[in-house]
Amino acid sequence: MDEKTIRTLAEKYLDEQVGLLTEYAKIDCESGYIEGNRRTVDLTRKMLEMIPGIEMKEIFCEGIGTHLVARVNAGSKNGKIVLNAHLDTVFPAGYAEKYPPFTDDEGWLHGLGTGDCKAGVVISAYAVRMASELGLLPDKEMVFIYSCDEEIGSPTGCKVFEAEAAGAECAYVFEYAVKTDGGYGVVSQRDGVILGALDIKGVEAHAGAAYMDGHSAVKELAHKILKYYSFNDYEREIYYNVAPISGGRPNGIVAGDAHMEFCVAGLPTNESFKEAEANIESLAASNEDPYCTTTVEHHILFPALEKNDAGSAAVALVGKAGKALGLEITDMADPTATDACWFYYYGVPALDAFGAVQQGIHTTEEKVYIPSISEMTALFCAVLGTMKG
Repeated sequence: MDEKTIRTLAEKYLDEQVGLLTEYAKIDCESGYIEGNRRTVDLTRKMLEMIPGIEMKEIFCEGIGTHLVARVNAGSKNGKIVLNAHLDTVFPAGYAEKYPPFTDDEGWLHGLGTGDCKAGVVISAYAVRMASELGLLPDKEMVFIYSCDEEIGSPTGCKVFEAEAAGAECAYVFEYAVKTDGGYGVVSQRDGVILGALDIKGVEAHAGAAYMDGHSAVKELAHKILKYYSFNDYEREIYYNVAPISGGRPNGIVAGDAHMEFCVAGLPTNESFKEAEANIESLAASNEDPYCTTTVEHHILFPALEKNDAGSAAVALVGKAGKALGLEITDMADPTATDACWFYYYGVPALDAFGAVQQGIHTTEEKVYIPSISEMTALFCAVLGTMKG
């Protein structure tokens, strides 16, 4: 495996990659925006057609959009790996026109969704294309899963992941890269997240003439909020947060209803979800005002990605590829959640952060560092070459 050849080819394709990212950033593709998702899928298909022997299929989910699944070496008996990135963003329709992409003099490409995570889409595709051209492609089935609902917790995408999990050796997830002094970080641990909502029913009454006949759902909600925040575990960095809240009608009426939404972030293992779920469910067990009733629901937004031996072995393989390119690879943990968590949940070792270096994620200032695109493309091409041996 020739380091110079890999880097030279990655540099050759950089302008194409930047051009594609610029086109992606012109498309509104918020989760659930079907029209924008369609345009994004079409652009992705056109890019993937450059890879010899690739097979593609689409999985449409009503109200969500289309997941694109592609394969190289389909049906190989020598193992399977998954390459994953997502096509959706957090920006509503109209934002792409309002914040058009551009490059600056310091080597950054500005554009909505470029870092999270269209750069990962482009890097994954071009790394496989390069490996194919250089004879570095391992004789394994490679499954690209470009999903369209990661930003809302992958409620349908996770089913696609589950279906492809069987027999997979590892999932490589192309969220944004982590730059270190000597190279890049590879994320092998991420925390999980729970979302939920709580509703309280009280008794309405006139706030002056019949105040004592009322039982305020808003007052009861205040007790619930204080109890909820008492669950915070700052030492373990498990955080309970409430937002938004609402309740009642005009201020002359004792509130007959109240509502809050919440999350629990920073859950380090899948076992730790049990404790958080028990805390959440305790909110409905009793009320300060017995005339009020409380209902609560919650669901996993993302499970936890835990460190394990298989993941460490995969990091070592990436480290070997990085060394060939003169890059130091660091095994890292990150508190945020991505689809890497779902792959682990379905029994597949997962590594993350193979996209580009970015700044301003989820803001209108989002941008990616252009030189990191070619460097990360070269790195994953080398990873594939290392798999081949």
